[in-house]
Amino acid sequence: MQISFKGFQNTGIGVDINRYPRKILKNNNGYIRPPYVHLSLTTTLNNNGDKDKEFFAEILEKFPNRYQPDTINFHYDRYYSDISQKYKKEFWLNDKPLILRDENLGIFSKLAQLFTKISNSKDLNVPDSYYINSTECRGNFNYFLMQGKNDLLQSFHFPSIVRKNAKMMTEEFNKVIFEYLEN
Repeated sequence: MQISFKGFQNTGIGVDINRYPRKILKNNNGYIRPPYVHLSLTTTLNNNGDKDKEFFAEILEKFPNRYQPDTINFHYDRYYSDISQKYKKEFWLNDKPLILRDENLGIFSKLAQLFTKISNSKDLNVPDSYYINSTECRGNFNYFLMQGKNDLLQSFHFPSIVRKNAKMMTEEFNKVIFEYLEN
């Protein structure tokens, strides 16, 4: 089934946040889960309505998705490192590392525009259970499945959640790019 709005279909954004350090094992202080944020976005581009497949083509040209050619899978992790005593950030785009450096600023700009556009979309639809239970969807959100949070897949596709998480990521992108340009 194709759920389409303004050039996208089957869009979902999942977020997992651990605000405070937590012991993994009750009686062992050596195993602590640090504060972190993990975000996963998946959206399939098309040219229904707006020409988003063309507008965001640079992302798919530089970071092609070999399994779902018109789909953008983006993962972001921000976590606290005890070794460096600061937060680290990692970006993955269609299963390839996306390094924050000058030659990739165009891709970061397009991703920021994508998150902004999704956060402002008024006509989002929830995909049906066939898509939510498909191997395609489960593969796109495998981080959450490995964490035992597979019951959240449907909620990641609710329009209000998608818009809220996209807005949060737009703000995060602005901070990340600003910090990068300052240095």
